[in-house]
Amino acid sequence: MLIYDGDCSFCKYWVRRWQHRTKDKVQYVPFQSVPDGFHDISREQFRRSVWLITADGRKLHAAAAVFELLAMGGQHGWNRAYYQVPLANRLFEFAYRVVANNRDLFYKLTKLFFRDARSPGP
Repeated sequence: MLIYDGDCSFCKYWVRRWQHRTKDKVQYVPFQSVPDGFHDISREQFRRSVWLITADGRKLHAAAAVFELLAMGGQHGWNRAYYQVPLANRLFEFAYRVVANNRDLFYKLTKLFFRDARSPGP
């Protein structure tokens, strides 16, 4: 299950793309739809980043969650780099935090650079 910010246009755009890749392997749920303390994760933690709760009970968030999700969709390269390239995880988490802290700007950039960002819906 991937839990994301359902009020964030940037997040919703990327969730739509990821859903296309992962098909029915992952359930996508806005954090606004889960109860307080869901899997011992606070509302503030859900606001700050995506969370992936795997079938085996692992709880991943931020870049680690995204790369695991991509691996579930058949793209394993980013996940391998995250865990195998020295310091890559720190760089990816830093980049994730920059994007997460500037979602509106990155949504506008996404609309400029990704053609299907102009599809209907926020």
